[in-house]
Amino acid sequence: RMSSGIQMKKKTAAQKSKTCTPESQPKPSDKLNPKTIDPFRAYSQPPSAFSATYARGGIPCRLVHGSVNHKLQWECPPETVPFDPLLLTLAEGLRETKHPYTFVSKEGFKELLLVEGAAEKAIPLLPRLVPVLKAALV
Repeated sequence: RMSSGIQMKKKTAAQKSKTCTPESQPKPSDKLNPKTIDPFRAYSQPPSAFSATYARGGIPCRLVHGSVNHKLQWECPPETVPFDPLLLTLAEGLRETKHPYTFVSKEGFKELLLVEGAAEKAIPLLPRLVPVLKAALV
């Protein structure tokens, strides 16, 4: 009870949930203005397998930004990295068009193929690697 004689009633939880919020109720004019596709908005692609793998740390190298030149820093020596998933993932990344994915995929692919004994590790992967490389060239 307030001193001025005006009594205010407190809302219960059920009453609070019934109140309208702007987000919960559509506007009546929404029926007249259906959602359409905006032809001028930026095209948003779903993340590729390479970018998702890179973002979650599945590729054991990172981009080191230099003032002029960039280079890759490997978490472990490239000679010890298993080629089976990594070489295929880097080959899929050759289709990327955004930085840092373009640089990481190109340099990582090149550096893996330049390590000692790369030919013996890469030859068994050729049947799966060739279609990925063909797709990157298109």
